[in-house]
Amino acid sequence: MSNNFYDILWVTKNSSAEDIKKAYRKMAMKYHPDRNKGDAEAEKKFKEVNEAYSVLSDPQKKQQYDTFGSAKGNPFQWGGAQGFSGFEDIFGWFQGSTWGRKNQGFNINIEDLFGGMWGAAGGSPFWGQRTTHQHQAEKKPETLDFEKTYEIPVFDLILGCKIEVSGVYGQKAKLKIPASTKPGSKFRVKEFGKSEGSKKWNLIVKVEALMPKNISDVDMQMLERIRENIGY
Repeated sequence: MSNNFYDILWVTKNSSAEDIKKAYRKMAMKYHPDRNKGDAEAEKKFKEVNEAYSVLSDPQKKQQYDTFGSAKGNPFQWGGAQGFSGFEDIFGWFQGSTWGRKNQGFNINIEDLFGGMWGAAGGSPFWGQRTTHQHQAEKKPETLDFEKTYEIPVFDLILGCKIEVSGVYGQKAKLKIPASTKPGSKFRVKEFGKSEGSKKWNLIVKVEALMPKNISDVDMQMLERIRENIGY
């Protein structure tokens, strides 16, 4: 396979971000190791597809790649598992998959899942730099707000649901989770946090996606059809 990232994904420099994403998903599905067990060449191509997408999907890294080009050396390319980063499909490539267990050194990035549901978390799988906004956030004074994380089935995040949350002192409340909520989203429940004199602070509910452990072949086929037809 070509070392040119555009050739790897079968796209051009003028391809839109959406076209690049669609091409990536198609190629990733084709070469995923769980679908090509024991095929070293397919696994190699899968890594190349993910590496190409992790660059071309990021405007800044894409611009740098377009500037330097493969002839001058690719500043985004590293050897070995630690340099790999990509998108792991929610419907079949979960962390419990055979390939995922064998390659725990890989940094799987599902930021583009469901049209960017994971984008709220921020951060780059390649660069360890922190933004000015992150530095400013670290300087904010601490409050007595109390944060708790709740794992919610991923399909409940997609469709919307209600969950029961408990405050610092055991208070109970129903919290509505709107449809298409992004993992990592936070909700404030007033006066469910710590108390300081007459002041009552808030409970901050952070929701994360609980992934299914097993999906039948029939359900897998149905979900693949849904993925092809769903709009973002």
